[in-house]
Amino acid sequence: MNKSLSVLFDKVGLHSLHRKKSLHTQFRNDTDFQASKANRNRASFYKLIEIPNILFELADQKDSLSGSFYYNSPIHSGDMNNDIARGMCYLSQNDEEPVHAIIVHGWRSDSLNKFKSIFLKKMQNKGYNVYFPTLPYHFDRASTSLYSGEYLISADVCRTITAIKQAVVEIRALIQWLKQNKGGKVILIGISLGGYISNLVSLYEKEIDVLVSIMYANNLSYEIWHTPIGKHIKQDLKKHSFTYEQLQECWSILRADEGQPMIPKEKILLISGKYDQYVTEKDAKKLWSAWSKPQRLLYPCGHAGIIFHRKQIAKDTIDFIEASITNGSE
Repeated sequence: MNKSLSVLFDKVGLHSLHRKKSLHTQFRNDTDFQASKANRNRASFYKLIEIPNILFELADQKDSLSGSFYYNSPIHSGDMNNDIARGMCYLSQNDEEPVHAIIVHGWRSDSLNKFKSIFLKKMQNKGYNVYFPTLPYHFDRASTSLYSGEYLISADVCRTITAIKQAVVEIRALIQWLKQNKGGKVILIGISLGGYISNLVSLYEKEIDVLVSIMYANNLSYEIWHTPIGKHIKQDLKKHSFTYEQLQECWSILRADEGQPMIPKEKILLISGKYDQYVTEKDAKKLWSAWSKPQRLLYPCGHAGIIFHRKQIAKDTIDFIEASITNGSE
């Protein structure tokens, strides 16, 4: 796909995305939080204190089981519905050492269809167990908001931090529960916001066997302030005289390039779009450099290229997983 078409498709997607926006200001600036932010330790901030019990509701589907899972979120947001972590799963009847693929969806997604269309059938054919966790304030966790994802990233500076922390710790809980109760390999795959969240998870979670991050952001404050994706949030912040420098400082704990992943770089695959208008290739490259340049694929497309390149994304991802698993067992 050439640059002009890539940019056009992204602009169309952004126009559609921005048709939904908060009806009222989301801005909140907790001065007590700002005063204490310098004292926060990253490892402590994202710590998983106790692994919650995960419950499954499953039905037989020929050679597999499918259904939902849920557990109490280790991080409390104060929203009772949001504080139940949940997701969908598709489990193989494979008796060999299991491979668990956790696939984290993007911001403001209102269904899992496009993520399933990329990976689900191909991973089921490989005998993988596939899990789609629901990010905070998305899908049925978004009952108090206007649209899916409205409260995960917003001009409420502190709630955004808590929500991203919640996402990171919940995924850590799912990974550790699978390792302790099911064994096998855990593959973490994130797409768009899911890639950004997965990158953060890798800084604090050692039980990841393979990480694949697709069309990911690195510096959330940069993307909100300097790309079209965050224009309404930026307007809300500026309306309240909240500067980019303040946002950078408050959200510094949300940057993946300020830490190192706990897994070897040989087990990491980063995928970006060369003409991405949602999250810049420049920001994605900063993470790649900060992480000592793990394997990276740069597709000739924009963010919408996720759909147009879904077959190639699935192939590159599964080929990398298979090679990583094989090398890890030698």
